[in-house]
Amino acid sequence: MTSNTKRIITAVVAIPLLASIILFLPQYYYLAFAVLVLAVSVLGSYELHAMLSRHTIGKLLLPPYLGSLQIIATYIQYAFFPQYSLSLYSLIGLVMIALALEIKKGETDGFEKSIERLAYTVLQVIYPNTFAIFFIKFCFMKDAWLYLLVFFALVFSSDTFAYCFGILFGKNNKGIVKVSPNKSVAGFIAALLCPAIIGSLCGVFIKDFAVDGVLGFFLGLCTAAAAAIGDLVESVLKRSAKMKDSGNIIPGRGGMLDSIDSLVFAAPVFMAFMHFMQFVP
Repeated sequence: MTSNTKRIITAVVAIPLLASIILFLPQYYYLAFAVLVLAVSVLGSYELHAMLSRHTIGKLLLPPYLGSLQIIATYIQYAFFPQYSLSLYSLIGLVMIALALEIKKGETDGFEKSIERLAYTVLQVIYPNTFAIFFIKFCFMKDAWLYLLVFFALVFSSDTFAYCFGILFGKNNKGIVKVSPNKSVAGFIAALLCPAIIGSLCGVFIKDFAVDGVLGFFLGLCTAAAAAIGDLVESVLKRSAKMKDSGNIIPGRGGMLDSIDSLVFAAPVFMAFMHFMQFVP
């Protein structure tokens, strides 16, 4: 079975399953979806830990799963204590713990690798976990199911159209970025414009969607641009670690980070757009 066949099968199974969780399990502020976000973030954190461990000397200062505490803190904040910034405090707390641990850990190498170790540890805390807390914020929006489905439609369509247009029209215009030489100009244009058109159509035809057609176009465009950058950032990490894939847990796609790289970059941009346009508090 080829990699593309596995990728198609994975999409056929995963996308309806994701939609079902969003549509049919909205109880307790989409708790089932929040648990899925937590599980995916933990797996992604372990993959990033494996990448970073190839560079640093000795173990990183924090275990991979601790960064995902931010996701739990964010859910608790929005569900029970909206007056407290638990998501921010959890991030600051984890970074402070890492900084404090280096006081002792640095003695092992005369503090020669302290900056490197701290940088890797803080990156492990932030990516993908701090990015993933925006998925929890989705859960507490009015008509959360609608915005989640629109968001995933924008990101998945960006990836799909980039792939299809790249194959059809991108043979002679590849190599626009060195970190991912198979990316083409045709694929990149399709990755931006197709989600922008979908966003515009959502604004025109979906009654409960707060964004109109014009703003929907720019929402799709900005979300797709962030998704494309997220994909390239993941390529940077893998190249630095000399790895083809971040893991092998997803058939046809590689690791968990390979599957969520675009999503975690796009989610904050989508939410920021909605926030600054005053469509969400």
